[in-house]
Amino acid sequence: MRKLVRASIGLVGVTALVLPVGGAAANPATFQATRAGSTLSPSGSVDFRDVNFGNGVTECPQAGRIDEQPRPLDRRSPDTVERLSSGGDDRRANQDFSCFPQDEMSISTNPRNPQNLVGGANDYRLGWGTSGFYASTDGGKHWYDGIIPFPSLPSGDNLDGGGDPAIVHDRNGVVYYADINFNRTDDTNGVFVSRSTNGGFTWSRPCVPIDTSGKPKDDQAVCGGTGDPRLPGDGVIAFLQDENSVVDGSNDFNDKEYISAGPRPAGVKPQCFGPESKRAVRCNPATIGVDRIYVTFTIFQATGSPIFVSYSDDQARSWSPPKRISGNAPFCVGSPRNECAFNQGSTPTVHKETGYLYVSWLNGNTPDEDQYLLARSKDGGRTFEGPFRVATIFDVNYPRAGLTRPDCALRGQSTGRAVLSNSCFRVNSYGAVTVDRRGGQYADDLYVVTSDNRNGTIRDSNVDVFLYKSTDGGSSWYGPTRVNDDASPTPRNFDRDCGRDPNNITGDPSKCKVRPTGNDQWFPWVDINATGDVNVVFQDRRTDRDSMKSEWPTSRTMKGNYLSMFWGGICRVSAADSRDCVAKEATRYTGSPSGPVDPGRDPVPGQHQSTFPFKNFSISDNPYNLDYSFRAGIFMGDYENVSVFDGQATAMWTDSRNGRSSKDQIGRNPICEQSDAFVDSYDAVRGTGTRATASASDEKFLVTPCPADATDPGNRGRR
Repeated sequence: MRKLVRASIGLVGVTALVLPVGGAAANPATFQATRAGSTLSPSGSVDFRDVNFGNGVTECPQAGRIDEQPRPLDRRSPDTVERLSSGGDDRRANQDFSCFPQDEMSISTNPRNPQNLVGGANDYRLGWGTSGFYASTDGGKHWYDGIIPFPSLPSGDNLDGGGDPAIVHDRNGVVYYADINFNRTDDTNGVFVSRSTNGGFTWSRPCVPIDTSGKPKDDQAVCGGTGDPRLPGDGVIAFLQDENSVVDGSNDFNDKEYISAGPRPAGVKPQCFGPESKRAVRCNPATIGVDRIYVTFTIFQATGSPIFVSYSDDQARSWSPPKRISGNAPFCVGSPRNECAFNQGSTPTVHKETGYLYVSWLNGNTPDEDQYLLARSKDGGRTFEGPFRVATIFDVNYPRAGLTRPDCALRGQSTGRAVLSNSCFRVNSYGAVTVDRRGGQYADDLYVVTSDNRNGTIRDSNVDVFLYKSTDGGSSWYGPTRVNDDASPTPRNFDRDCGRDPNNITGDPSKCKVRPTGNDQWFPWVDINATGDVNVVFQDRRTDRDSMKSEWPTSRTMKGNYLSMFWGGICRVSAADSRDCVAKEATRYTGSPSGPVDPGRDPVPGQHQSTFPFKNFSISDNPYNLDYSFRAGIFMGDYENVSVFDGQATAMWTDSRNGRSSKDQIGRNPICEQSDAFVDSYDAVRGTGTRATASASDEKFLVTPCPADATDPGNRGRR
């Protein structure tokens, strides 16, 4: 794909300085170019596309099927880590035996039947990246899984590379799965949505319409061959056909979509669209859904990466023309007309009563540190207000593969990618947004979560999760509030930018003389129930304070901060338009500054928090080593997830407890490396009631060899 151009930022708060355009210390355009593809990078499923690891109905008769499943012949003797990992109430959603990874999670709860959970992940069981689905009808005790049908193309081929799972139910219990799909051998790509009417067990297959007339016309478009029952354009939001059949970046690229659903706002009527022209047409009353479905996504282009939205009123059968929503603002610099041009990681949310749509994303049109933005629509996505500035995101001072961390480049990580201490999987600061589910004065209360490295340096990461709250639909914000409550006092003489070259993401780590004191928390997600309990989940390394062993000793940069667990935090918002769930140190500030915002030197908000309104608890039962997640530990997905319904929350995360060392084996997907989609439900009001601490048995997870009896026996297996 094209070289990705991008930028960076500053925070809002009482200490922030608003700079006039051109008055920043750095040249924004130059700095954006030097950080191309680093902080606003394409999806992992695209980044690793070279890794080799339809029908029209979603329900059908099942005569002859039995519930009992056969089990594989297993010659192995379970090792210590497998025995330690098998206790507790965590459940693995993927039921395959491929020993290939699943990562990057999305999950949704059926509002008509809360026992019906549907999840999605990047799934490599076929030997390459696809979109896996996982469905349960007993609250997560048992799971059925598979791969979403590949979209069909006018050429008669299909797009078999997929990823970026995003799942939502409408109010009638129909579930929708959005993903990107692409060819692994050229630049053909698109954004698609499948639907299921039986709880996520069977899915519709998207159809890129075929028109044999040579001039695309809606009334001549068809799907597949003779007798194909599908509606042309069903599930197709965007599609770009490559013209030269090679991977060279000659196409724009559709990327990092996410999905939400909710009622159409008052006065907004259902609208459908032609499969070829995308012109407005009358809807078939039989297919109009109870909700409008929204999908937001990034298009990487030669001049930037704007955010787009498309919507459907007929259960994902037809889609509105994609609309650019990232907009222009005086606090966006480095692009013509103050366009907020460099973006990634959008997430939409819809209020369940008003139908108002809110979309948040990470933007890089800044003098230095990145910024988080939000736009809103009150008319069903036809027009948008904003963007509004949520916060500064401190993500330019991460350790960087190949720059400050040459060991990660040697393991296969792309140069410039942000990584954590001791590890080489890529991380980001994309974040997520949710809107309060209550009406009245609560209806415009928003909650955004992100993570960044303001408490770390280019040598040692100390990433934390932060929440930002708005009580006026995004026009102003309270923040930051650190969600993770582990001990992380800011040392004297700490400098987050120690050793970093001015106007760059690289530098000299040896100049960082003061080490941060905390461990990493990253990949947060947020949801809220009808009683105001805000649930945040995230990956967490707090329990590993002193480990020294490592699967990759050359990547050890500090003591501890290596093994991971999955954690959560809960806080109840009891009063509308209040500071509930906001740290006392957090300030209120406008979302519409008059120019770019420079956060200045340390200290910055979020570095000296002493009050923690979120009750923290551990969700996963035991630790896991993400060095075993994917091809030398260089990828574990780009986000995790939680779905909250009434009193129950269900978290879904990437977990590598079943991974083992593969350094001594040949191949890009060695036999023992794997991560899985793990799930656990807990009380959305009280949490799990458990705060995990370090255990002597944790040492077993630090270095876990691939058992000899797990490999091909060759002649040893013959009799």
